[in-house]
Amino acid sequence: MTGWKGSFFAFCRCEGVVTPARGGVEVAAALLWLVLLAACQQAEPTATPSPVAATVQTETAVLPTVDLAAILPTHTATPTPVPVAPDTPTPLPEPSATAQSEIAALAAPTCFSTYTLVESFTTPGADLLPGAPFWQTWRVRNDGTCAWDVGAVWLFTGGEQLGGPDLVALPPAGPGQTVDVNVALVAPAAPGVYIGFWQPQMADGLLLQPPSAVSINVVQPQVTLTPAATAVIPASTATAVPPTATAVPTFTGWRGEYFNNQTLSGQPVLVRDDPEINFNWGTSSPGSGLQNGNFSVRWTRSIVVPGGEYRFLARSNDGVRVWVNGALLFDEWQRGQNATFQSEITLQPGQLLNVRVEYYHATGLAGVHVWAEPQAKYPQWRGSYIADPNLQGQPVLIRNDQDINFDWGTGAPASGMPVNNFSVIWIRTLPFNASGYRFHALVDDGMRLYVDGVLVIDAWQDGTVRPVSGTITLAAGQHDVTVVYYERLDTAQIQVWWEQVNGFE
Repeated sequence: MTGWKGSFFAFCRCEGVVTPARGGVEVAAALLWLVLLAACQQAEPTATPSPVAATVQTETAVLPTVDLAAILPTHTATPTPVPVAPDTPTPLPEPSATAQSEIAALAAPTCFSTYTLVESFTTPGADLLPGAPFWQTWRVRNDGTCAWDVGAVWLFTGGEQLGGPDLVALPPAGPGQTVDVNVALVAPAAPGVYIGFWQPQMADGLLLQPPSAVSINVVQPQVTLTPAATAVIPASTATAVPPTATAVPTFTGWRGEYFNNQTLSGQPVLVRDDPEINFNWGTSSPGSGLQNGNFSVRWTRSIVVPGGEYRFLARSNDGVRVWVNGALLFDEWQRGQNATFQSEITLQPGQLLNVRVEYYHATGLAGVHVWAEPQAKYPQWRGSYIADPNLQGQPVLIRNDQDINFDWGTGAPASGMPVNNFSVIWIRTLPFNASGYRFHALVDDGMRLYVDGVLVIDAWQDGTVRPVSGTITLAAGQHDVTVVYYERLDTAQIQVWWEQVNGFE
């Protein structure tokens, strides 16, 4: 049977053409051939053409093939587990030295740039004749982690350029190093105070804050000064291609630096030109990017005033302190409610004043007002009359009042003032003996009394006429007395006096 089956399949797979015999034998042979051919077609399954064969065209006739696995007996075999080796990661090729340096550069932390102005000075001095050449030197420290390399410049950014270049090269400096930047400038022809602002700009175009100033006072030609030609300081070399300067404010008033903390620390969030220091922010933010509480401000300005006796005053909520030419006039760095402080100073004619005011606010209502005025006009009480019950705004009237003893009734306290909703600030410096004192007031509506900034009487509320008082112990000498008063509605009245007492009950 095996031999026949082999012959049968061999017949089915023959590649030639079958030619049967002639005659009767031909018929029998033809029938047999047809039977065998039919058996071949039934026995052989349809083979799946290979992918390669499906894509190749040929004219050669191909007989069907037989899949032996479909004909031979089969049995189910238990598969033998094939051990699988654990995956072994294919090692990556070692990066080249160039690739390693690029990877290290990307992984390295990015440095930052900042600076501190250590000091600045003008040679031969800040008082100059018209047209006099001079040198301005800024001593600056690199407080960042980036080195100041070639391409970093000291850039003019605002104010008076004073005949100087647009920029000079910034001397190279590593982190923590201090260098001097020298710029040759020329005093203008007209007398007056001139201020210009310069800043370091890094090679990548980053402009470092804040600007550093140069301030000079051009005086009349008759003033004798050391000749400016004696100054010999090598100038820094300007770079060939100036970078684009970032616009900064031009300061014609007070340079205000605003910080989002109470300690004036770090970089200011906002720097702007404030025409005056007279703000009533209430519960609002003082500017873009600033909190409405827990902020501080530093104002600086250089001015020239006529000589004489001047009184500097400040009213703030909360702390305030004021310097003139480095001398601290008053330091009231504590919480307060619209307290008013004052200090007197004698100035020489044509003297340049470098004034610095610092202020902080914690919580609640925010406001500060700082101003100065000559004293010769007010030998007794200097009265500032304001058309607002909260001491806000510029005075409508400032006058000398011999005493604080007024009963205005339902009338106005002065021409141009309203009959209601106004306030008054009286200030005077008086001699006192070493003793205890009781201060009295008769008031409608509210008032406060301070001695040397210390609150003695606090009756800051609406009410009909009533007596109020407070006590304080004073050392012998001059003491500043400040009285603030407001009128709400109906009648207005205020009277103030005091007496010396040996002890307090």
